[in-house]
Amino acid sequence: MNLKPLSRAVLTAALATGLFATSAWAATPVPTTASTPTKPATEKPAAEKPATESPAVERAPVKPTRPTYTPDTGPQTPTAQGTQAQGQDAQTQTRAQGQDAQAQAQGPRPEIEVAFVLDTTGSMGGLLEGAKQKIFSIASRIAKGKPTPHLKVALVAYRDQGDAYVTKRFDLSDDMDSMFTELRKLQADGGGDFPEHVGRGLGEAVSLLKWSQDREVMKVIFLVGDAPPAKREAAWDFKLWSKRAKERHIVVNTVRCGADSSTEESWRYVAKLTDGTFDSIDASGGMVAVATPYDAELARVNAELASKTLYGGRAEAQAVNRARAEATKGMAAEAVADRISYMKTSRSAGKSAPSAGAVSSAPAAVAGGVDLLEEPAALDKLKDDELPQELKGLEKEAQAAKVKQMAAERKVLEEKVAKLATERDQWLTKNAPAKEDAFDANVMRSVKTQAAKFGVTY
Repeated sequence: MNLKPLSRAVLTAALATGLFATSAWAATPVPTTASTPTKPATEKPAAEKPATESPAVERAPVKPTRPTYTPDTGPQTPTAQGTQAQGQDAQTQTRAQGQDAQAQAQGPRPEIEVAFVLDTTGSMGGLLEGAKQKIFSIASRIAKGKPTPHLKVALVAYRDQGDAYVTKRFDLSDDMDSMFTELRKLQADGGGDFPEHVGRGLGEAVSLLKWSQDREVMKVIFLVGDAPPAKREAAWDFKLWSKRAKERHIVVNTVRCGADSSTEESWRYVAKLTDGTFDSIDASGGMVAVATPYDAELARVNAELASKTLYGGRAEAQAVNRARAEATKGMAAEAVADRISYMKTSRSAGKSAPSAGAVSSAPAAVAGGVDLLEEPAALDKLKDDELPQELKGLEKEAQAAKVKQMAAERKVLEEKVAKLATERDQWLTKNAPAKEDAFDANVMRSVKTQAAKFGVTY
């Protein structure tokens, strides 16, 4: 990718984002020599229970809550129109809150945890680039289950000893914007000899990710690669960690890229052992971007929407959050549409229709920052040096007015981009049905079958 020269402000934001994102990854260093493999010093993969896991918590049943309504204060006169409107607004808000309470009282959302264990050696370039475009598509389709599940996703990228890294991990998280950022950084490189360190990739996914210990939570690994497991350290033996996955009630679905028979043998072994699925696709992943009549306008409105941000907090936190919002500007139209669909579906779960329609698709504030367009009341708590640049030097009333104005402008843009995303989906359904042999289609077939066992239907 060719990078244009950056201004000092943008460079600062990019640097802050890199520092923040780097901490999300846990990288396994490469041994100094291939002949003397280094055993994990602080990680004990053979332990029966990872130290990071916590005991399951019993969920108490939630009793249905009857909505409360604000009673009318009496007949209104023409001279009290303002008071009447305020009363109606209060009643509408209270009614929506009551409906939200009713929806939430139906019970906790089902939970789905998915980890992608990806071979990122040089031969996997086609699939890796396709996955970057399809990660929001997969998340969006999973989120459309009934009832709407709470989704967490993890990544474990693996190569082999002698490469730039052996593994990189991004732990289970429901922050899909951060997940997309980390996935986009991955590049296919390394390899050379055919077997790869699959055992370490699978082993770290099973033992070091923070899986729920609740048996009611659906836990799935998608193991994706084109080469069989290499025989390295005994602590990271592929079959050992296949058995550990079964013991911990983690299903391993396997996706073989290409046609290597030894890879198929290993992939089928772990899939059968854990009640998972085996699928075979071509080396590119079979994922093809489709142009639609809505793409140009969708990209334009999304870029405008990404600029409607007011993040407060420490300077570093502001820089991180501005950079996250800026990153959404460069997304392909397909990824934009899928991201909007996912955010709207997942964030509106358990809400009444009025509340669901008002949810924002903006990147959630991270690193201690605050999105003032979502939380305008936080403005009163910020120190002068924690204000975004747009509000510095303004009187308090002017600051509040600026926040209110930008929030209204963002709401209009979000409604417009959501409408475009829906129209794009409808056009694709009629004109370009999804390829059934593509990577994302294979993922969804497995998810649909396995989610049914946890009460989620598609």
